[in-house]
Amino acid sequence: MLFRGIGFMTYISTLEQLPVEKRYVLGIGFFDGCHKGHQAVFREVKTLAQEKGAEPAILTFYPHPMTVLAPDVHVPLLQSQEEKLKSLEEAGMAVTVCMTPDREFLSESAEKFLHRLSRIPGLKGIVTGANFTFGKGALGHSAMLEAYFQDTPVTVKILSLQQEGQQTISSTEIRQLILKGEVDTAAQLLGRPYAITGDVVHGFRRGHEALGFPTANLDVPQDRVIPADGVYATYANVAGKRYPSITNVGNNPTFGNTQKTIETFIFDFDESIYGKQFTLEWIARLRGEKKFDSVSDLIAQIQKDIVAAKEIVNS
Repeated sequence: MLFRGIGFMTYISTLEQLPVEKRYVLGIGFFDGCHKGHQAVFREVKTLAQEKGAEPAILTFYPHPMTVLAPDVHVPLLQSQEEKLKSLEEAGMAVTVCMTPDREFLSESAEKFLHRLSRIPGLKGIVTGANFTFGKGALGHSAMLEAYFQDTPVTVKILSLQQEGQQTISSTEIRQLILKGEVDTAAQLLGRPYAITGDVVHGFRRGHEALGFPTANLDVPQDRVIPADGVYATYANVAGKRYPSITNVGNNPTFGNTQKTIETFIFDFDESIYGKQFTLEWIARLRGEKKFDSVSDLIAQIQKDIVAAKEIVNS
């Protein structure tokens, strides 16, 4: 597969498809979320590529290797494959190689992976983070990568893990923050609000009929990280426009539901978007989900939530 993206980035699926007449500096990693730590790698790739007269390129993988090695283990992701590719393009990468990590590839030794890299025509540099591992059993590490390419024309740069205050920036840390509902802290590590794109589907229609707050029921991919149950200040990106909103994650215990839903009330918005897609940006958690004694108590709380959400998104 070889095609050019919506901008200037070329997307291919194997190292062998890299055009042989060009030079490359390669950033390597899974890069889930393309967070601030990853962005430091991307900047270094571009800097080194400019020094070497080379193309800034990325080697990444999809799906997550754990889904191949242990299919029963659920690894929620911060971005879809399409979203990651868009982030890489926005970061200024000219080429992205997105390999499928099948069992054969994942069973290769660290030495064989290094040999794969050494055979790339025009490879002039490699950039990765200090926690990058490779090869069967993740036995390959950054020191091995540096040693392999020592005394070759390939410059290897290993970046220290980035910090945000007292926190080390990593995809794992960001996932845990979101799962706990700390989406505002997660946004600081990501460099932007966490976002999920999904389809608007039919819900129970209680928002419109019982509560007076028409909501969009968002169906999201099962492999995405879903914030903890509760009510959030959010932005809904619909047809190129960004609208303040509030979003409830949970099973609506006041009505005795058992099915978890993601329902968004978009402020000052009265269009029908059923069957369409929109992107939800998670700004801050307002409160946990609560069972109210009556519908009128729930309505009163929603009105307070709307005021609180507007204060946050307008600040």
